Amino acid sequence: MRSPVRLAVVGMTVLAIALGIGRFMLTPLLPLMQADAGLSLIGGGWLASVNNIGYLLGALLCAALALPQRTTLRLGMLLVTLGTLGMGLAPSLALWLLCRFVAGVAAAMLMVHGIAWCTAHLRTHGRIGLESLLYSGPGIGIVVSGTLVAALHGGGLDSARWWLLSGALCAVVTVLTWRTLAAPGQTPAASHVRHESGPTWPLVAIYGLFGFAYVIPATFLPLIADAQLHLPALREWFWPLYGVATVLATLLLGVLPTVRSNYVGLAGCCFSMLLGTLACLYWPTPTGLALGAVLEGAALMPVVMFTMREAAVLAPRDPTRLIGALTAAFGIGQIIGPLVAATLASHRHGFAAPLELAGLATLAALLLALAFARRHRSRVPAPLT
Repeated sequence: MRSPVRLAVVGMTVLAIALGIGRFMLTPLLPLMQADAGLSLIGGGWLASVNNIGYLLGALLCAALALPQRTTLRLGMLLVTLGTLGMGLAPSLALWLLCRFVAGVAAAMLMVHGIAWCTAHLRTHGRIGLESLLYSGPGIGIVVSGTLVAALHGGGLDSARWWLLSGALCAVVTVLTWRTLAAPGQTPAASHVRHESGPTWPLVAIYGLFGFAYVIPATFLPLIADAQLHLPALREWFWPLYGVATVLATLLLGVLPTVRSNYVGLAGCCFSMLLGTLACLYWPTPTGLALGAVLEGAALMPVVMFTMREAAVLAPRDPTRLIGALTAAFGIGQIIGPLVAATLASHRHGFAAPLELAGLATLAALLLALAFARRHRSRVPAPLT
């Protein structure tokens, strides 16, 4: 039996690859691809959206089918690796779109089954507190990839070489985690399963709205910083700052007292996201954008953690398919967001309108979370023994 700490570290690494590279490697590389590969803003929006379409389809696949967990996790790692390497080898936008689509499908497979696989083990061991380590993975992936790109910008690496380097990193991580991912998922015994009741639509709606709201600054934050500050040398650092805030906020939640309701936690995340969006919109200075990046980054993975905790309460036997449905709702928001933001930014010659729309979506999610927070007391899944 592998230790729960080791399993949490492997789960963290899987999520880091899924989101840090499979989903968001485009964000720090987008300005570089515009400079050295001739990628347009609309083309960047399409790359982000086709990745989100793949993410949505991957999530729907996980929600509709009872996929073998070990095979799905291993296949997901391989596909992220191939899709990332392909970005460095492909010579055209059409092939880039295919590579980002494949990486999006794989990222959803890793998110859905990685969370279900790891949290089931942690609950079986009675180590729910290690969830914060698991959910810090995407932030760590963002920090590592974003910091490398920012620190070595202008060091002779073009965007193609950055994609190849990222793909090689994925390959190494795949080899290192291959055996641990063979550990079968834990299925709780029937006598220990708690049967909870309650609607799932509020959770799905909040998660989908948040997916739309956060993806706009998450995709275009370096370009927003460049447009508002006109400091190209500084813009690359806003994305790593976003990732650092994500990691610290997620780890901090692991040592703080449990909130009385997962919906209270979701409301707090939405409030942080709303304040961050308003800071980026109405305080266009280095300080304002840095504060916005911190507030938005601090909400990203905590909202995933509270959502998945509620999913484990609503579907205690096996939340995998509900996690898939939630990830699909998140994916729908992410598909619409970049295309709408890129189109509005091109027509309005700035990112004010996209940020305003993101703020309205966040406000709607916040109000819905507050409405249901009053109806639910503490709903954190109990350890399974």
